[in-house]
Amino acid sequence: MKRKFILIIGIEICLIFSIVACSKQTDFEAKSYVQSFLDAYYHGDYKDYADLLETSEKDAKKEIEEDFNESIQQQFDDSDNITDKGIADYAKKLAEVKKLAKYKVQDVKEEDGVYTVSVQVEPSNVFQTLQQSSTEVSNEKIKQGLDGNDPEVFASVLTESVQKSLEKNSYGKAVTVNVSVEKDNSGKYGFSDTEMSKLEAAMFPTE
Repeated sequence: MKRKFILIIGIEICLIFSIVACSKQTDFEAKSYVQSFLDAYYHGDYKDYADLLETSEKDAKKEIEEDFNESIQQQFDDSDNITDKGIADYAKKLAEVKKLAKYKVQDVKEEDGVYTVSVQVEPSNVFQTLQQSSTEVSNEKIKQGLDGNDPEVFASVLTESVQKSLEKNSYGKAVTVNVSVEKDNSGKYGFSDTEMSKLEAAMFPTE
């Protein structure tokens, strides 16, 4: 289960960054680019991100939230054991997980048009405890005589498991992740999926 949770957030990050990369990018500032996205995506601070996209904060917020919710919905497209309300509740819990992110954008180095940005992160253990939380919640439901295959019960297991891990959350020793920002085939700066997965794995490790 915990791998599924981290995958959802990772997919969403890549979707948003592909949109950022399509913004106007004259006099590119790599540090501002990384900082503004992380602040918007994780902490809901959209001002600088909106400026980067040359749009309103309202539209920037709508863009991120809609893509985030859509990415989660897609995880359950082939599933009939969860309700729409259950998916929405689950999405809200994952949005709370994002707010746990602790990071500090530091140095930037440029060489041959490629920017290497150092990001110091404090790893959250929210996904590392998720399997245990899921087991605890599932056992509670069984003791109550509830059927885990019932859509409402299944949804409650998901959301309550995330909530338990949120309450247990703690941070590990800060680590520094170097990510590359470079132009794609269209000449726009952005992160590759590999670079974003590297940052996400450090911020929210699963092992």
